[in-house]
Amino acid sequence: MPGSAQDSAADFLGRSATARAESLPARQSQYLADIAERDYALGKSLAPVEQEPLLVDSAWTLYTLAPAEVEFWQAARSRIHSRLRYERTENGWERFQLWS
Repeated sequence: MPGSAQDSAADFLGRSATARAESLPARQSQYLADIAERDYALGKSLAPVEQEPLLVDSAWTLYTLAPAEVEFWQAARSRIHSRLRYERTENGWERFQLWS
């Protein structure tokens, strides 16, 4: 569920200046051909963040998740992996061991 604009802004401003500057070009998960391109874009975005410490990326949205179940998997060299599932119930979380 998306958070309010106020909560989203607070989340954004709670991050480091570098993290905030990195979000401004809005290129996350796009292919990067050259690290120098990233460094240049970051440097260009860092200046406005440093000049205006309360600058908030208008596209930044805080989301709240309420999972019903979560599964963890841990690899083993033997290939006999460990798997755990936690399921939300009325009384809290229940833990279950799963077959690997």
